Formats: sequence, structure tokens, C-alpha cells
Amino acid sequence: MIGHYTTGAERASDSGPVFNRHVFRGLGADMTEEEVDTDDESQEMLEKVTKPTPASPPNAPPSGPPSGPPSGPPSGPPSGPPTSGSGSRAMFGGASSPPSSPPNAPPSAPSGAQTMNTGSSVVIEAGNEKIETAKRMVDGDEKLELEKLREENENLKQGMAAAGEVIQEVENPPMPPIVGDGFVVPGEIVGMFATLGRQLHKERLLHGTAGSFSILSTTSPGLVHITRQGAALGLMNEGDLITGRLGDAAPNSASEDWQIHSVALAIGSLENEGRGACVHVAAPYTTTLSLEKDRYALVPTDFEGRSNFGRATIVDVQYDDMEGYLVEITEALKQTGNKLFVARGHGVYALGADLLEAWGHAAAFEHSMRILYLSELADL
Repeated sequence: MIGHYTTGAERASDSGPVFNRHVFRGLGADMTEEEVDTDDESQEMLEKVTKPTPASPPNAPPSGPPSGPPSGPPSGPPSGPPTSGSGSRAMFGGASSPPSSPPNAPPSAPSGAQTMNTGSSVVIEAGNEKIETAKRMVDGDEKLELEKLREENENLKQGMAAAGEVIQEVENPPMPPIVGDGFVVPGEIVGMFATLGRQLHKERLLHGTAGSFSILSTTSPGLVHITRQGAALGLMNEGDLITGRLGDAAPNSASEDWQIHSVALAIGSLENEGRGACVHVAAPYTTTLSLEKDRYALVPTDFEGRSNFGRATIVDVQYDDMEGYLVEITEALKQTGNKLFVARGHGVYALGADLLEAWGHAAAFEHSMRILYLSELADL
């Protein structure tokens, strides 16, 4: 086989049929002729598709199924690119001519969007109704709670008022009147003595059995009611009160200060048109400051004390020389406008139209003496 050249027929017999160029050329010529024939048919089909049918409405369904399947596949590829005619533009979604100007009216929302908008409005309205309902419930609850609080407050007020009455009855029990030889001490006067004794004991203006009270009777001129000697003034009752005549000797069990009270009540009656009362308390600050031997008067440094009392003379206690003692007391009362005087180491004697006013003078002066003591202690 060396040097032997094979022909085409021999190669075809060895490797299979050989592609015949002449046959392919003939086949291409036939396809070209068929393409020319089918081009007219495609143009007619395009015109039928793109041309609207006026007889049927746009949205009407087709009149029936197609008569049959298409005759067959296209005979060959198109001979050239699509033309710029109206049919080609219609096929590919183009318009026959561009719009001259944009529309004036805004585009309307699709029906689905309108339905969604309407649904949102319903949801919002339902939410607002729930909010209003919740507000009404909260307002109703607040009003109900406020009404409950008012009722509770009113009940508390009534309870406090009732408790206050009970406390007053316990601390200030009603006292029976005192019937003596030719006189009667009303129960309210006895109760006033007991109330004042408890109050002064609370304020620590007196202690134990120290101190004494006295008052002129408003119904029987010259009649004096005074505490009993050694009576516990913080626990007074009707048995701790005795009665005598102004200017007479001291009645039995009367305080050793009977004569001092008699002079004080006489001076007080002149100042208060026949009324008078005297309170003696061993006030601690006043008593302490009066113990200084070189001090003969107590001068308040606070505004209230200076305005009400000015200065209070200190009188040395002289029970062995009662006449001289009473003279010094009379002079000392003038220094304060007949309101009070200080007995050295023995406390303060305060005067007034009644027991409450006399107690007020004693308490106010003791407060001024407390301020004086603290200011001297601080070296002010």
C-alpha cells in the first residue's frame, strides 16, 4: 500500500458516506425558492393579527377553538431583518406613532391598590375606635378611683373627728361641780383647771406637785379658787381645788403662795375689769437663769420677748418677811406691765384675765428665756 493514493470513492467505502457538495447546493436553491413563497404568507398573517376586528368587543373571548394545528414549521429562516413597517412594530409591542404630549390627568391606581387603601382605612378606623374605648374605660376607672378616694378621705375625716373627741374625753374628762359653804364652783371651771394642769405638764413647764393656779370667780365677787397644796397638777380632779375669800386667811390645805396669789389677783382684776388669774410654774430655763446672783432682771433678746415683756425683775424669795416680799412683787410686776415677775430659783408667776391668758404669758416668757440661755451658751 506504500505509495498508493486513494480516491474519494475509496475513502467513502472505508469511512462511510461522503457529504456531496453538489447535492447541498441544490437543496439550498430549493429552500430559497420556498422562502420566497412563504414570505408573502407571513406578511398576510401579520396583517390579520395586528388588524382589530370591530365586530367583537376587546375583552370578548375567542369565538371558538382553532380549526386545526398549524400546517407545519416554517420552511426556512427569514430572508432578512424585520422591516420598519407598522406590522413589525405592532408585533414587538411598539406603537404606530409616538404620543404627542404626556397626559394631563394623573394615572389612576389599580383596582387592587384602591381595595388595599380601603382596607387600611377600615383598620385605622377600628384602631381609633379601640383607642377611644380604652380612653373611656381609663377615664371611667379614674373617676371611680377618685370617688373611692373621696369616700375614704371623708371616712378618715369622720374617724379622726371621732378619735379627737375620744382623746378629749380621755384627757379632759368632765368634772362635777364643787358645792361649798355658800358657793358653787361650776364643772367647767373645775375642768379648766384639770386641762391646764395636763397641758403644762406636757410642755414640761411644771413637774410633780410643783406649781399652783388661782382664779377669781366671775359669779361671786371676791371668791378665789386655788389649787390644793401638794396637788399633782398633771392629774388634777375636783378634789384638788379649794375656795377662799380674797383678803381672808388661807383656807385649809391652800398653797403656801396664797398671799402671793391674792396680791396678783387683786392687781389683775384692776387691769382686766374684775377678772383675774395667776399661774405659777417652775419653768426650767427661767429658773436656771434666775440663779445667777449678780443678775437682777431677765431681759429677753428675741423680738417677741422684747415686745411683750421688755424686762422681768428677779425677786428674792422671802417667806419669812411676807410683807416686804409682797411689796417687791408689786414693784416687779410694774416692770412688765403687770404681766409677770420672776422669783429667784422658784420660777415665774404670770397674770392674765383668765387661766389661758396667764398660761400664755408664762409659756412665752419661758420660750424667750430658752433662747437667751442658748445664745449665752453659744457666746452670741
